[in-house]
Amino acid sequence: MSTDILKQSISSAELLTRPNGPVQIADSQRRQVALFSNGVAIITTGDRWSADVKMALSTATRRGYEIKEFHEVEPTVLMDLYADETGGATEAIALELDRQVDLSEILAKAAAERASDVHIRVLKRYAEIRIRVFGRAKDLGFREPDEGMALIKAAFAVASDQSGATSDLSFQQGALTSKSNLLPNKVEMVRLQYSPTSDGRGALVMRLKYEAPANEIEIDHLGYNAQQISDIATMRRRTNGMYILAGKVSSGKSTTLQRVLNKMFIDKLREITMYTIEEPVELDLPGAIQVPVRSGQNGVDGFTEAMKASLRSDPNVIVMGETRSSETSNLAIQAVMTGHALWTTVHAGSALGILDRMIDLGVPAWKLQDPQVIRGLVYQRLAGVMCEHCRITFREAVAKGQLDKELAKKLINVFKKGADDLYVRGPGCDHCKLGLSGRTVVAETVLTDPKLLELFARGERIQMREYWMRPVDEGGLGGLPVLHHALSKVGAGLCDINEVEEEVDLFSAYERDFMFLQERLRSDVAVLEQEQEMKKRLEK
Repeated sequence: MSTDILKQSISSAELLTRPNGPVQIADSQRRQVALFSNGVAIITTGDRWSADVKMALSTATRRGYEIKEFHEVEPTVLMDLYADETGGATEAIALELDRQVDLSEILAKAAAERASDVHIRVLKRYAEIRIRVFGRAKDLGFREPDEGMALIKAAFAVASDQSGATSDLSFQQGALTSKSNLLPNKVEMVRLQYSPTSDGRGALVMRLKYEAPANEIEIDHLGYNAQQISDIATMRRRTNGMYILAGKVSSGKSTTLQRVLNKMFIDKLREITMYTIEEPVELDLPGAIQVPVRSGQNGVDGFTEAMKASLRSDPNVIVMGETRSSETSNLAIQAVMTGHALWTTVHAGSALGILDRMIDLGVPAWKLQDPQVIRGLVYQRLAGVMCEHCRITFREAVAKGQLDKELAKKLINVFKKGADDLYVRGPGCDHCKLGLSGRTVVAETVLTDPKLLELFARGERIQMREYWMRPVDEGGLGGLPVLHHALSKVGAGLCDINEVEEEVDLFSAYERDFMFLQERLRSDVAVLEQEQEMKKRLEK
């Protein structure tokens, strides 16, 4: 029903649940629900399945009234409705629903662009709406400041999993699910993060989570190289030890986790049990008990209670969405030391840096030295894949001032290619969005061993990193840093060096620390080019 029709229908309908009306309910119930003779129910956000609302609906049914349509609003709107039984409050209801329609249209436009995020930022003279597509921000539209704040309130009016705070001056979190009736096709959930800004204004970031079928169980096409795929496969085959993924927000960690764990479940012939702890639930794991948690009152960490419950729930594999406190990190280690496999994420800047992050989270160093505890580390980012139809050569990019001349010379020398055989992102065309056709993983993986962990325990970080990167035939682990992986995609014409320097690290860091790997780099470029050529042949 459109908001105009709803407004008209409510205005002309009888408010059944008014004091002395035909459907008598308690005053406490009127703070949650209003029922109309035309079958419309107006309910405060989040109370659709509360006991008081169910009781009011049951009373209406016994009186012979059928309720067919439900709409959620802020509590103040419902209070105004009862305060003005003549129907004037329906103006406020209709206005709020109009805002929800506007918000739904914004999300639909974002989803059509395959955006990862929507930003609503309220400024003094206007509110800007921007979306992030393949890691790049672009304008979507503008509103009046009051309209911008109203859109933010409309999102939280139908959000679930909200934090305790509700003031415009407080940080707030929540999620839009299918119950909100705002999600566009193929979007499974939208996570909300509100931040108060100056002069009573605010900013809302909405992260879109798209449907990812559980039958997608391979990581081969996400962008990992053969060695990384092999390392992750080794981690997946084990059902003991701790496996930790790191990377910034929106770096593809959830996609990796979901595919790895579903593949594990199938490979183990569905004979293992899994228990996941997330805030909110994002992974689609049919073989798991999935528990949504969030921080409780007085700062109590919901993850802690859920972790304790997981240990009593007979899992082979525990998945903790994020390790973020001393108590949860030590509970995770405890779970691993009692024979479970545990997969989790942390905030860290590299794969080996995950170990230092665990120390920061209060895990005793001696526990990390045990090679049966921390057994696998993955660090990943996402980089844009350049559109082949509009990318431009180094020669043209230097001429246009889009690429530093000295940087171009260095890369030409490293890759042993000409200025017309290397590329940067183009202006965009009918085949792409913002000059990009998608995103690809750039990563580093570590399978730990006793020597690596011993070097870590002794505080010999440089020697530890050197051992990890030393070729296997020279007694090392043969690891490759994420910058190496990203540069291989620059050399193969997949990624823009400007984005790699922005998102991963400067090429000068590779010159300083990793030039001994340049022969391997050229070899990896050749492998990628062969894979691309094979892909084109198969597509034909």
